[in-house]
Amino acid sequence: MARFGFLLNEANARGLRSPLHDVDLVLTERTFFDPPRAAAAKRWLAQIERTFPDAEVMPYVWHLVTHAVEDGIQTRTNRTLPGHPHAFGHLQDTAEVAEAWQSSLPCYRAMEAKTIVLRTPSGVTPGAVGRQRLRRFVEQRRADGLNIVWEPDGLWEPFQASHFSQELGITPMARGFSAGQAVPDPTNPDRILGPGIWIRAESISSRPRLSPDQIDDLVAHVEVEPETVLIFGGPLALANFTAVQAALA
Repeated sequence: MARFGFLLNEANARGLRSPLHDVDLVLTERTFFDPPRAAAAKRWLAQIERTFPDAEVMPYVWHLVTHAVEDGIQTRTNRTLPGHPHAFGHLQDTAEVAEAWQSSLPCYRAMEAKTIVLRTPSGVTPGAVGRQRLRRFVEQRRADGLNIVWEPDGLWEPFQASHFSQELGITPMARGFSAGQAVPDPTNPDRILGPGIWIRAESISSRPRLSPDQIDDLVAHVEVEPETVLIFGGPLALANFTAVQAALA
């Protein structure tokens, strides 16, 4: 049976009706940009739980751990830390990255997170260095008692990311649509996502609403892979979730 999740951010948080009992997972993008302090995170968790009473909450890892200066994220955020700017991000083995993790960990604890979402940029490549950094990060977080959902950008092909995720014992997540293209089809060798990948059911074309063809593709995918996890993001996450849920009924 398919499971459903929300990638919750400022674009879709307003106007959500409460409660939504059919949502299994909530991924919080706010923690990627500016993780709140522990007390504020606890209050925020209570708000999320009122809207999504049956969902597990999964915060994104702070961008100071994952993204470097050249990725351009730091100009869009408020909270920062002292240290050399180029020593942050890309899962580097630096004092700055270690401090960024330790500074954000109380937020994840306050949110009672069992799983965190790791978004990596193009600078964390499938090469030896990128794989080493990912492996070290996973081992460290496992020591912290945390599971990982990994959302790679850049050069990682979905099937490649899936196999490396299996090696690391983590869960990969990929966009099901890119510029309006159809979701990869597990029955078609040329359109395989790879085993166990979560799908971000979100159009990144000029229109954020999923088209009827895209909804049909998702339904067909779930019919082949009934344990699929669909994560709805973007400004029309609720509308797209409702449409796919109705199509699967």
